[in-house]
Amino acid sequence: MSRRSRRTSGRPTASLALVTSVAVVLGACTAPEAPASSTGARATATAEGGPGAGVTSDLPPQAWAAARTDAVTRLLRARAAAADAGDEPGWLTPLGGTSAASLRAEQAAVLARMRAMQASDMELTRVREVTAPVPAPRGTEVEWDVRASFTYRLRDFDTAPRTFDLDLTFKADPARPAALVITSCAPSDRPQPWDLAGLVVRRSPTALVLAVGSPARVDEVVARARTAASRVAAVWGEVRPSVWVSPATDADAARLLGRSAGDLVGVAAATDGPLTPGERAGADRIVLVPGAWTSLRPDGRDVVMTHELTHVTVRASTTRAVPVWLSEGFAELVAYEPINLPEATVVAPALARARTSGLPGALPADADFEPGTQTLASAYGLALLALRTLADRYGTQAVVRLYRAAAGGLASPTDRLDDREAAVDDALRSVMGSSRTALVQQWQARLRHLLG
Repeated sequence: MSRRSRRTSGRPTASLALVTSVAVVLGACTAPEAPASSTGARATATAEGGPGAGVTSDLPPQAWAAARTDAVTRLLRARAAAADAGDEPGWLTPLGGTSAASLRAEQAAVLARMRAMQASDMELTRVREVTAPVPAPRGTEVEWDVRASFTYRLRDFDTAPRTFDLDLTFKADPARPAALVITSCAPSDRPQPWDLAGLVVRRSPTALVLAVGSPARVDEVVARARTAASRVAAVWGEVRPSVWVSPATDADAARLLGRSAGDLVGVAAATDGPLTPGERAGADRIVLVPGAWTSLRPDGRDVVMTHELTHVTVRASTTRAVPVWLSEGFAELVAYEPINLPEATVVAPALARARTSGLPGALPADADFEPGTQTLASAYGLALLALRTLADRYGTQAVVRLYRAAAGGLASPTDRLDDREAAVDDALRSVMGSSRTALVQQWQARLRHLLG
């Protein structure tokens, strides 16, 4: 059951899972017209006449910059309000240019998917001009490029906003900046689920599934999301309502995650979402990578989805980062809890590493979990063995209390507040009356036993 999953607890940015942030206006927009040139030199004559008609000099961009920015801001805020209200005319009216018909058709589909997902609370947070229009006379329509930032939430699932950026091209007569139109738009870095053509939306109290594929595939994701929720709740005591995104291709998964295709080699799923230090995660997404995910056996798919949902649930109920060996080891502990496989099979890469390099003297370092490293697969096995060592000695619920303590308060001097390993040491003492030294010794003994 090979899969890749990188740490998802204690990271302020997106993270892959070996297996805690988001485009428009507001969503996926195509770019039906040519993008701005490197000089931004784009101008077209209006019906009033060609460039220079009726004027004696060009109007420099700075002369109407404030009015232009104000018009863009007003338009984008109005579109955000239209998205919230499901107002299709308000959403489509600002779209223009030579490819307006195709742009409107695509944006109508985007709005329909946004409504099906119940995207809400759309807000414009920032507008910055990327390419200014060239100097032009009144009566001449010119184009310029803008990057806009927005936030949104998925109703009943997000307790915090997601942020996304959009690149847009506007066109207007410098003398009439309020009459501007959008002629093209595209995600600045990554698309949103509503950008996926053929998206199917399935909603339950515990899961929002956003999937592209056959009805059988959608049904499978829904069923396995339900299984994962029951398994996480059985250990952690609660489960976070989760958002699952299942795109059609690995390339789509990479774009959704803001990653390159090479980053996802062997990755079956990834948890992605914003994390603010000291706050609980509130807008995570679990993205399934179809190539690796579908290559797994059914129980392997359950392991992957349970692992990721463990991260999402823990991130939503804790406020402090923990060492990666603890976050990944705990997710593995929960994911493999109901799986009946010999332990030596589950942690085979860890045993192979121990045979080659000898028993490790310390728990895996964060760097051991980096994708592409030779230590990645073995690090997951070693982390799982550490958590199983604690669970066998003190009980699984004691491990849950240990995690909650390490990811919460820290009874240590101020200069140690950011020391994640120190937080674990404190939790080992307070929850289990143990120590890191004892854990490492017991963990090494477990390894020796497995090595025979």
